[in-house]
Amino acid sequence: MIPIFQATTSQFSQYPFSVSFGSSLKRYFTNIPDNKSNNSDNGNNKPENDLNNKTENNIDNKTEKDEKTILQERVTELENELKESKDTLLRSLAEQQNQSKRLRKQMKETRSFAVTDFSKSLLEVADNLDRALKSSPSPSDELSTEYKSLHEGVVLTEKILHNVFSKYGIVKIGCQEGDKFDYKLHNAVVTIPQSNYNNGEIGLIIQRGYKIKERILRAVGVGVVKKEDEEDKKN
Repeated sequence: MIPIFQATTSQFSQYPFSVSFGSSLKRYFTNIPDNKSNNSDNGNNKPENDLNNKTENNIDNKTEKDEKTILQERVTELENELKESKDTLLRSLAEQQNQSKRLRKQMKETRSFAVTDFSKSLLEVADNLDRALKSSPSPSDELSTEYKSLHEGVVLTEKILHNVFSKYGIVKIGCQEGDKFDYKLHNAVVTIPQSNYNNGEIGLIIQRGYKIKERILRAVGVGVVKKEDEEDKKN
């Protein structure tokens, strides 16, 4: 079988234009694309292209997930730092408030008890004035005018001293014979074996006690009743 190109060129070789036409026709047939070959190539390259596209998509998705994970971790980290900073700030504020309260309390106590040592020294003066008045007789017409004036002066001095005590919150501790002994308020100086009171009760007041505000300045000196048991008497 004669190829189409050869048959065509030989057939038209007898005409004057056959050479040029044959050449053109040859070029035409030569440049015709091989559809089957192209289709075959395209078919072979399509899976490869799909694979490349999938790979690229997977990489893009993975990169996007990594970025989201990193951002989420960073957000979590910042939230934790913010929480820790807030807790630290709240603790600092609470500590400052507590410290401020302690300082105010200390300043108040300092003002209240600043005269404690000085007041203890004046208690001896109050004791001596009290002893002087108890040991001296009451004024009467039989006594001289000088004694009456002296007695009134001692009474007035004691009154002024106790007024000064009251000004600074210093008061006597109430105590009477027959009261129950309280180690917080009383100081047992002696024990009294025989008394009209029961054991553990105060049978004698030896020295007055004082307190400044809520603090004991000096406990009351007392004698506590402690009767002997029958077995002790036999022994």
